[in-house]
Amino acid sequence: MTAIGIDLGTTNSVVATYTPENDRTRVVTVGGSRSTPSVVGLREHNGQREILVGQNALNWGKRDPRNTILSVKRLMGRDFEDPSVQQARSRRSYRIVPGPDEDPRAHVVLGDTVHTPAEVSTFILERLKTAASDTPVTHAVITVPAYFHETQRAATREAGERAGLVVKRIIDEPTAAAVAFGVELGERDRRRVLVYDLGGGTFDISVLNMTRDKQGRPHLQVMEFNGDTWLGGDDFDSLIVDEIVDWVKREGEVDPSGDAGFMFLARTEAEAAKRFLSDNSSADITIGHAYKVAGDYLDVTMTLTRSRFDELIEPLVERTITLVESVLTSQRLDKSDISDVLLVGGATLTPKVYEAVEELFGKAKVRRDVDPMECVAIGAGILASTLHGVECQSCKAVNDESADTCAQCRHSLITAPSAGDTKIHDVTGMALGVNAVKGSHRDAFVPIIPKNTPYPMSEPMVHSFGVTDGRLIRVPVYEGDDPLASQNHEQGVIEFELPEAIDVNTRVDVAFMFDRNRELHVTITVPDVGLEHNKKLRIDAPRTKPAPAPPPAENDEAAQRADLTFALEAAKVFLHDYVEYLDPEQKKKVTGDVTQAEQALIFAEPGECRRMLAVLESDLFSSGLASALYLADRAAARAGKAEKEQLGQTIRSVRDAHSEGRQGVVKEQVRVLKVLVANSLNRQEVAEIHDAEDYAGLLKLLES
Repeated sequence: MTAIGIDLGTTNSVVATYTPENDRTRVVTVGGSRSTPSVVGLREHNGQREILVGQNALNWGKRDPRNTILSVKRLMGRDFEDPSVQQARSRRSYRIVPGPDEDPRAHVVLGDTVHTPAEVSTFILERLKTAASDTPVTHAVITVPAYFHETQRAATREAGERAGLVVKRIIDEPTAAAVAFGVELGERDRRRVLVYDLGGGTFDISVLNMTRDKQGRPHLQVMEFNGDTWLGGDDFDSLIVDEIVDWVKREGEVDPSGDAGFMFLARTEAEAAKRFLSDNSSADITIGHAYKVAGDYLDVTMTLTRSRFDELIEPLVERTITLVESVLTSQRLDKSDISDVLLVGGATLTPKVYEAVEELFGKAKVRRDVDPMECVAIGAGILASTLHGVECQSCKAVNDESADTCAQCRHSLITAPSAGDTKIHDVTGMALGVNAVKGSHRDAFVPIIPKNTPYPMSEPMVHSFGVTDGRLIRVPVYEGDDPLASQNHEQGVIEFELPEAIDVNTRVDVAFMFDRNRELHVTITVPDVGLEHNKKLRIDAPRTKPAPAPPPAENDEAAQRADLTFALEAAKVFLHDYVEYLDPEQKKKVTGDVTQAEQALIFAEPGECRRMLAVLESDLFSSGLASALYLADRAAARAGKAEKEQLGQTIRSVRDAHSEGRQGVVKEQVRVLKVLVANSLNRQEVAEIHDAEDYAGLLKLLES
């Protein structure tokens, strides 16, 4: 068995091996280079298709930017409707499209073929695998950002398996860097290490305790991590690209941002300028024949100073420092409690970045002797050679990572820990839970696996709920830390019909368990009827869909925009006029939905416009007391004299009781108000009111 470690990066990827017998690590050269651009391209000639990877793809991209995929890691495991994906669509030269059928994930286009980001990453992994050894490579440890969501981790594992690898472990990049650093640890060393990892597309901070046991084996315990999955050197490049575009606008009086070829060249030059500014006070940016203006070509010839570059990236650097300080605060640590700071990722070579870290911790603690570009792959390579399968928790036999059950005793290996010379104790970075109904609020996030839970888990964690629908159970799974489910990251939804009707409020137990591959197993049990439903959440699992809006005329994008514009204005008025009747969570949700709807209008994606129309309509009709008053005011505006007077009196009673804090009176008067509204409005609006109280199978949090 030959095992390798792979740092699958946003901008560049590195592969490394480790030989325990002589304690030797080796970074594999690919095409003569120690790092491989994470770029995939397509070259078509005389009907033949050739997939290009690495530097060849990057070179070819200047001729065919539409078929050259860069920074695909940023799209891994993300839904097409993710706002970050929509932002990327406006900045990339290649096409990012929705998945076929019901697949919610973002896809990319090469030629006439649509691929998932995992499939594109497979091409990169196959290239690294081929270059890594003269003997066939069978196993690998692959690194991911610590703050990657579960769907992103699953997509990375899928890419590795597609490349024909047994993925021994998906390991966090900061943890892998700490493993490489841990080689230096003495027998009695105890270190508390903070890893500051700013790569091409993501930013992570991890705090780890590092020791060696009596046998000399390194032990790493992750205390906490935090980060941002959309913050990295790629964003530094984008800021320089904006400067280049602004220069062309001034000099040529045209906007080149819609030209895929120009934007590809601009991004390539931006990255080169960023690197040059690490050691120089200014960088000349030259792009010959960059853009055609009035029948002639405009040459880009501009200079970017380091001071201007520092000014551009300062808000992003400050964001990283704020996240570092939040991790220290969360762990009740002071800067003096950190023994070493490791700088990891190519973006930490930027002076503005490492100077900010040195200012926070002091130069003496910041270990710039660790290679930020290679240490992650080296740590992964060490793990690939020192992890020797998984240990059965029943009979202690060691099995291969590909095994599901123990070869000796047939016990399940789902939660079996890794066996080997390096002991790593990981924790979850965010809570994992479900969207449930809390009181009358349907967007509550109920954590089941709390943040910082060690894994693999020896037993599942369980939370009990009540059903709201006697025939349907629907469990949307989210990852995050916000009390509003919709503000977290949805991982998929489990939905099934019950074979026989049960009473509303019947108890339902939802159990979550991470297996040894950090994949989520969900068990939904209805004890009263002996029902148990098991499912392993997949990355292509369907997502929650709001109630569909009335379909617009086919291909009528103008009508969709008009409908959304009208709904957006209504939502803004609703937010302004009824804000005092929204609880904090409702207010946060409606405010966030208004912002997303404004973005949808900017990008004018038909599917997103339809989705946001439905979301805003749901906000208007399902926001508790605020919605009840909103509908009542609408009804009163249309009612006859007698009805208007009765409605007005009840509305005043509700408002007065609310301002005086008499919640019992509010509830009673709202019941009366709904009856009056139902008698006043037409059938369609009555149906909307009833739909607002239909929880569509969501579970309800049991009152303690």
